[in-house]
Amino acid sequence: MTELALVGGIFLLALIAGFLPLISVELALIAYAATHGSTGLLLALAVAAAAGMMVGKTCFFLGGRSALDWHERRSRPRRLRLPRFLSRATSRPQVAAATVFVSAATGVPPFAVVSPLAGSWRLRLSSFFVMGFAGKSARFAGIALVPGALTAFHL
Repeated sequence: MTELALVGGIFLLALIAGFLPLISVELALIAYAATHGSTGLLLALAVAAAAGMMVGKTCFFLGGRSALDWHERRSRPRRLRLPRFLSRATSRPQVAAATVFVSAATGVPPFAVVSPLAGSWRLRLSSFFVMGFAGKSARFAGIALVPGALTAFHL
């Protein structure tokens, strides 16, 4: 029961962090990984954190999509200036999906910026969620498993 509560707590923390980027799920994962060593539970925590984060960021994705619809209804269109690699993503879904994955896994460009942009790029919700979930899962699993790997080298 304690492990289930811990996984649920990480999910809720990540959900809140999806809306408030100042909250760090990474610190919670590192703190737990440094004090406990169960690899299976650490992977479950990483997946729960990725799921919570993606639920929160999906709201930003949908907001970006509706903002584009509002912008298109306006009478005079304006051209939004974006960096070249981001503007290229608007025309090709593969580039947009790869940008979402790289941003989720590395944080460059910031995922809080890419999430609403991906909605305005007309990327499918399923592609956004799957690529973001895969990137965040890889990021959180790496963060959660590093302290255990370091202690294995220390012994």
